[in-house]
Amino acid sequence: MYDLKITNGSIIDGTGAPAISGDLGIKDGQVVAMGEAPDTAAREIDADGQVVCPGFVDIHTHYDAQILWDRNLTISPWHGVTTAVIGNCGFGVAPTKPAHREMIMRTLEKVEGMSVDALKAGLGEDWPFETFPQYLDTIDGLAPSINVGVLMGHTPLRTYVMGEAATEREATNDELAQMCALLSDGIKAGALGFATSKASTHVGYEGRPVPSRAADMEEIHALCDVLGGLDKGIIQATVGRELFLDEFEQIATRTGRPITWTALLAGLSLGKGSHEEQLIQSQDLARQGLKISPQVTPRPLNFEYQFKEPFPFEAISMFKPISAADFDGKCRIYKDPDFRQTFKTRMDNIK
Repeated sequence: MYDLKITNGSIIDGTGAPAISGDLGIKDGQVVAMGEAPDTAAREIDADGQVVCPGFVDIHTHYDAQILWDRNLTISPWHGVTTAVIGNCGFGVAPTKPAHREMIMRTLEKVEGMSVDALKAGLGEDWPFETFPQYLDTIDGLAPSINVGVLMGHTPLRTYVMGEAATEREATNDELAQMCALLSDGIKAGALGFATSKASTHVGYEGRPVPSRAADMEEIHALCDVLGGLDKGIIQATVGRELFLDEFEQIATRTGRPITWTALLAGLSLGKGSHEEQLIQSQDLARQGLKISPQVTPRPLNFEYQFKEPFPFEAISMFKPISAADFDGKCRIYKDPDFRQTFKTRMDNIK
């Protein structure tokens, strides 16, 4: 007798095999019959007209704050997601000292379009964690309705050790040693891995580059080496000119850890060739036995933005003062005839 029997569904088993029509029998949390499931069951679901398949793993999400007030990670389960990975691009909310909470929230506001009012309301005055292991314990206590894997982010890690200087300079040897120790503790506590970003579009608090962008390759190598030394965890990176396939090859060779990078997109060359050429290079790396995998999107990537937060343009140097300005300051710059003409000329020259 099965615990659960799902009947009349179109079964897709996740192996790449064609769909089959039939029934599914589940016992003690495991699929024990597929296609034909002749036994009776304690509970039965008629899936006529429905697809029965394994849950989807969403490898790139930013529920780091939302999970603290929404254990369902809305809206991912609506689309069949049963596992979500948070902490991508090196962003997150832990570890964070009380003095840095505003900075972390303002960074999430800038790079991920999150409402600071919502963050403040959801996180409250007294966050129930400071360290990364405490953050994992907090999530565990919430009993999320789907599985959650947490990457330890370079930006909160750097901010925790360096404060506001994290956006401005390279780390000292002592600061780097502290970061490596914290990362080691995080991996041992259950972090899925380490995430970082060198993307020029990642402009955060007060228009400054996000902290991970101020790190040199020596720092990134040292942090990734922590995972290599533990022989545990994956590395996720959002690419930039200083961190792309050549650098990933070095990191993977040094550490032996899998790397997943964001993202293989048409039109994103960074001087490293077209997306077709990047895919060919990725295939060459795979043939060498290196686990370096691009992330892709299943649909076109669309931006919704206002010039109040002009994210797509913030990598352009002329937008640096706009990123740092408040609302009234932005308005003054936008009204300036010289700025408007320079911007128009710049856009006209983009082919």
